[in-house]
Amino acid sequence: MFAEGVEDAMRRNQGFASPKEAAAFWAEGAAAVPTVDLTVPGGAGQTQAARLYRGAEHAPVLLFMHGGGWTGGSIDLNERACAALAAEGGWSVLSVSYRLAPEHPFPAGLSDCCAALRWLRGGGLGFQPERVALGGASAGGNLALACALSEGGPLAVLLLFYPVCGDDFDTQSYYEYAEGFGLTRARMQELFSLYDPEEMYRNDPRLVPLKGDLRGMPRCEIIAAELDVLADDSRRLASRLTEAGVPNTLHIEPGVTHGFINRGRLIPAADICLSRAAKALRHIIEPEMT
Repeated sequence: MFAEGVEDAMRRNQGFASPKEAAAFWAEGAAAVPTVDLTVPGGAGQTQAARLYRGAEHAPVLLFMHGGGWTGGSIDLNERACAALAAEGGWSVLSVSYRLAPEHPFPAGLSDCCAALRWLRGGGLGFQPERVALGGASAGGNLALACALSEGGPLAVLLLFYPVCGDDFDTQSYYEYAEGFGLTRARMQELFSLYDPEEMYRNDPRLVPLKGDLRGMPRCEIIAAELDVLADDSRRLASRLTEAGVPNTLHIEPGVTHGFINRGRLIPAADICLSRAAKALRHIIEPEMT
């Protein structure tokens, strides 16, 4: 039932007059939190659009990277998730844009995300460096992991929704859900080719985090979808983190497909999983709030 719902939703997206209209549809019913649209420094001296969702007073901040296969997606399409995390988790959430492939292949988008992280840590919004966390969905989860590997330094937590972690297209989930569940095996192969067209970086952990040294990474909260070619990426990431001595939790939501987290208007499990993620964030700051 959930898989069919997502397929219907994807077809519905294609009928919208504009991406803004699609984003407005999916955001309907999102938590009401104060927001501020602003810009942050990019990795090549440019500025990038961002949106701050204000959490509790004196709360830490989650730097959030949207999904879209490194080639698409937007801040607006992640409105529901970011608003829920701010409202229920108590954190402020800074959702950032970044340059997209194929016009801007790897590592352009990552460079933008890292620049935003450095800006935050440098006091760009007045947050203390040790009170910054990273999060993202799908390709955004990949960028969050890559930022943590690239930049080092203290991070409160990594919050990842069905992240792209590896480039092994022969896992069980890649074959089991290769077609008919939204994101296909062929599409993921195409997205890697668009992001890294010359295949120059396939052994670079900034592109393929499972090929990196995960020791010393911050605590990681992972939420994955069962009916997803990337499900085994999350399983492997959790296993590798455990081997590296990094605390982590993995929740695989049954009966849902890739990208479900912003589909709460049609899929109740999406908002349930956002509440799960928000609870994990709140647990980190509860001692400060009591």
